Amino acid sequence: MSKSRDNLTGKSYGLFSEAYSRFFYRIKYLYNKFSSFSETKKSIVLNGDSKIGIHHKTLMNIKNSKIVVNNGSLKVGIDFGYFDGGIYDSSKDRCKIFMINSTLEIHGHVSFYPGVLVYAIDAHIIIRNNTKINGNVEIISLKKIDIGEECLFAEGIILRDNDGHQINSGTGDNKDSEAKEVKIGNHCWIGQRAMILKGVTLADNVIVGAGAVVAGSFPSNVAVAGIPAKIIKENVSWNA
Repeated sequence: MSKSRDNLTGKSYGLFSEAYSRFFYRIKYLYNKFSSFSETKKSIVLNGDSKIGIHHKTLMNIKNSKIVVNNGSLKVGIDFGYFDGGIYDSSKDRCKIFMINSTLEIHGHVSFYPGVLVYAIDAHIIIRNNTKINGNVEIISLKKIDIGEECLFAEGIILRDNDGHQINSGTGDNKDSEAKEVKIGNHCWIGQRAMILKGVTLADNVIVGAGAVVAGSFPSNVAVAGIPAKIIKENVSWNA
């Protein structure tokens, strides 16, 4: 009995078990990779003279969803360099796109730098021409997020149209927990690690300071900052 037990727990059995596990893990990985690629390919719609470039290490899980590019290009995680105080390597800082019953709609030319996360369930995300989304930005939507033209999102921003969890007030009315559309106007500059929360509307040419928490809406040509964000300057303009 002792000898039999030794045979089961000996080095040779351990090496065989590890090799066996690695083999089937690799098969499962390749199958999932192929299935994901096949599903992603079917989910991409290029209208007009459009192109899409997706870094091969981007993590994508798309179910019953579409990525639509209209007369432009979408670059996902294919750039490398120094942006907004961070060094992003597309081979390490992977973009992640997770979509269920949703549409990511691109108009014109849009770039996702390495590390960007797009998470959408039953949602519609629109991003317009010449908008750049820098590394580690999180776009989380359960309803609708609409981003205008020529916007610049600095590193580490969180943009969401929902709370993430249901909040109960004790009255049985959970309307406060419902997702609410977010709309960002044209030529807005969102500073590093700012947060844009549900229900926010920013008009054109708004500057959001670094680290600001934006929970309200603001008119054109203002700079806002703080927690919660408030107007700190009016009649502002900016250039990249």
